[in-house]
Amino acid sequence: MIARVCLLSFVSLIVLAAIDGQRRTRQINEDANRFCSWLKGNKLRNCLSHPLLGLSAREGVEEALKECRSHFTDRRWNCSGVTIADVFQNERMLKADNRESSYLQAVSSAGVAHQITRDCSKGTREECGCDNRPQGRGTAPGELSWEWGGCSDDFRYGIQFSKDFMDPSRSSEKSLSYYVRRHNNDAGRRVIISKMDKTCKCHGVSGSCTVKVCWRTMPKMKAIATELRRKYEHAIKVKLNRNKTKLTRLSRGRRGRKSNKRNSNRRPSSSSLVYAEDSPDFCKPDSRYGILGTHGRSCNKTSSGTAGCSQMCCGRGYNTVNRLDDVKCNCQFIWCCHVKCDWCKKEWVQHTCKGD
Repeated sequence: MIARVCLLSFVSLIVLAAIDGQRRTRQINEDANRFCSWLKGNKLRNCLSHPLLGLSAREGVEEALKECRSHFTDRRWNCSGVTIADVFQNERMLKADNRESSYLQAVSSAGVAHQITRDCSKGTREECGCDNRPQGRGTAPGELSWEWGGCSDDFRYGIQFSKDFMDPSRSSEKSLSYYVRRHNNDAGRRVIISKMDKTCKCHGVSGSCTVKVCWRTMPKMKAIATELRRKYEHAIKVKLNRNKTKLTRLSRGRRGRKSNKRNSNRRPSSSSLVYAEDSPDFCKPDSRYGILGTHGRSCNKTSSGTAGCSQMCCGRGYNTVNRLDDVKCNCQFIWCCHVKCDWCKKEWVQHTCKGD
């Protein structure tokens, strides 16, 4: 009798788990189809073909925008006015063709490739998996040889999906914006390739490294965003060549004189970010591009850089407020296994930019 009750309970648990799994799968599919429904063009076609990978693309853009906001806290434009819809529908700041849009295009495209590759390696997507191409023994100067194994990140699949999903359609009008977007999207994905690394694990008796097995791993999204922020600082202004088929540098020599013909026709490197229009000052709100302005932004009174009150507040001045917050302090590790902290009062001064 007891055995029968136990068996019935076990079967009930299995049935309930299966029902719960089906419910979650149905919810994920509904979310995926809902997301696909407001896309257009090649994004819509690719999303309908692979709706779960479409969800991965959305998560990748979310992570990219999170990094964007983190990397531009010291600038008047801090990425806070950009939404996921702006990225996927190429609206507001994404269609401005300035330095900021170049960063957004690159980091979003890289974010999609990064998330797709990561989900493939986790085995959560049926369409893809690990990269089995690294095989045999590997060598590098100054290192002992190793055996390729494990689950290498299939960055090629993620990059190709990002290319198909994020790049403007070839059938669209090949304007200056078209070439700028394609270039920046590609530059973002190239950072993943350039920063691919390997992770290794030793196998042997008593911790010895008789056999060393390695697999290829992607960089963290933070590292990708940091590298793209560096490229943003050195972005190149471009124009279309005479035949309107390629981008060329729009550079000037000293004292504003145009540089010689040979230099002005040079193509920008494939890894650089490019832009076509000068950026606004970002001091005042502009709903056309989702610019929020700097009213109310925190600034550093003692800094002379972009985060300083003088530059951040655009000469409008700033307000100073004394604040008192409760913060954790005197933290101690208690064996085992938690941290105990006191609560302390912290006084600090906050400076925020004035409005008009």
